[in-house]
Amino acid sequence: MIADSSSVYRGHLHTEFVRFPSRNGLDVSACLDRSGDQFDRSLPWAVVAPKFGETKKNALQLAYFLAANGMNVIRFDHTNHVGESAGDQTFFTLSSGVLDLLGCGDYLEQTLGVRKFTLVANSLSARTAIRAAAEDARIAHLVCLVGVVNLQHTLTQVYRDDLVGGHLQGRRWGIGDMLGVEMDYDGFLRTAVADQMHDLETTRADLERTAAAITFFSGERDMWVSLAEVDAVLRGRTNARLTPIPDAMHELRENPAVAEQAFRDVVAACVAAARGTSPGAIELLVPDKRELMRQNRAERERLRAAVRDPQDERDFWAQYLEKYRLMQNVDDYQSYISLVGRLLGEIRPGDTLLDAGCGNGLFGMWVLRTLLERARRAELPPVYVGLDLTIEGLRDAFDLQTGYALDHRGPARPNEFISLLYGQTDLDTWGMPASEAPELLVFADGCFDKICCSLVLSYLNRPECLLAELHRVLRPGGKIVVSSMKPFCDLSEIYRDFMDQQLTDNELESGRNLLRAAGKIRLKEEQGFYTFYSGEELSALLTAAGFKHCAPHLSLGGQAALVVAEK
Repeated sequence: MIADSSSVYRGHLHTEFVRFPSRNGLDVSACLDRSGDQFDRSLPWAVVAPKFGETKKNALQLAYFLAANGMNVIRFDHTNHVGESAGDQTFFTLSSGVLDLLGCGDYLEQTLGVRKFTLVANSLSARTAIRAAAEDARIAHLVCLVGVVNLQHTLTQVYRDDLVGGHLQGRRWGIGDMLGVEMDYDGFLRTAVADQMHDLETTRADLERTAAAITFFSGERDMWVSLAEVDAVLRGRTNARLTPIPDAMHELRENPAVAEQAFRDVVAACVAAARGTSPGAIELLVPDKRELMRQNRAERERLRAAVRDPQDERDFWAQYLEKYRLMQNVDDYQSYISLVGRLLGEIRPGDTLLDAGCGNGLFGMWVLRTLLERARRAELPPVYVGLDLTIEGLRDAFDLQTGYALDHRGPARPNEFISLLYGQTDLDTWGMPASEAPELLVFADGCFDKICCSLVLSYLNRPECLLAELHRVLRPGGKIVVSSMKPFCDLSEIYRDFMDQQLTDNELESGRNLLRAAGKIRLKEEQGFYTFYSGEELSALLTAAGFKHCAPHLSLGGQAALVVAEK
């Protein structure tokens, strides 16, 4: 690891958008990042490949870090994939990814005279980068972050099903969802096998043909990639170096401190190789966060504008909530819901609770279970109000909660412990004038004692308006808990722990469907439709809405940020 540095790059970083052909004949959309007003052609070049299911925007931080330290950078969107490049994402294959990388090399050589460059790849794109490095002598240095070296193992870990082995035995899947991306599974697997990119031995064969220097960074807690397998294919190679990353999962960015250090190490390795020195001798400059934020906003808006016909939100959430029912069986989720309840405090007789964005009603179930376990009858029972965008979610909540109450208390007086109310509303319309939202539900000032807004704000266009309304309807001294999946969350450990239980075939498939649904949410975040928040960002939103005493927490395996606040 290199020493920390607080030196900030004081020059200006610039981004230029370009297009050029891939070797598959489709146009590639790319960004050229540099320091200064013009490209300094004497500076070394780095090509940064996108992670599967992501676009060039996600490589911005690393690209600006490299540019601040004396490298020109090209980052791009794969063809037949998400982003702005041409093609149909249904037909993405590893082999087409290789052709995109070779097309980047062609563009650099033909347009800018670049004959040698560094290639940086992340996760599944590392497998395409290894093949590209085996075929293209212009790649002088290959750097892989949590790189996949055994496609068969990784897909088996993700889906708890040997997709490659099944394909070789004649099983077929057709068109399906791979971590949020609609793909032709059979075409993807067929070409991976035919082009010898499907297992550990084919990766070993490609590395034997690679003349480039190889630097691998692998997470010690990576659920999808075996550190032992990475070590096995690199061991004994004089041109290769493996650096394990302590406390790192497959999604490095879920831990900002780990990601920051990993980025520093990657940049140091790239710059050192280009200068012919050791990484420890490099004194790094850090890109200005304001420039990063400015460019990230610009590219987020550009990407959002480029996405055509996004799915209707009601339809999307109706389909998602059908898969989300499984969460009531996940231990980490139950711990999360219990924390929400504890932060809101004891439910007293006469309390009125608002569940803003109740979904399937899982928080309401926690409230019911807590009250019924106390088995304390009150003359003035608490009131639970569940609001959601979809009628499907509300039906689930009603069936789940009333069924549980009747099972445990009998049909005579189901409401003696709590009154249950439900309403359909679009929380994105809260705070709008009645003339613009005629179906808006309006509550009186200070009518709720406790408010839960669980994993909702990320999916709204106007979260600040909702929070302002929630502040209005919360009584003085009342409590609110809001939460969000944190930026770049990694659910692999939670998913593994659940899938390792003794599950039926239907439960296993439900788990896979939930992971695919989570992938779709990540993709919509990548496309600029959703925003995940850290605890600090949630606290800032709450403070701006008038709440006080904000206290952030982490839950859901450390992947969700929660903040409790008061009015």
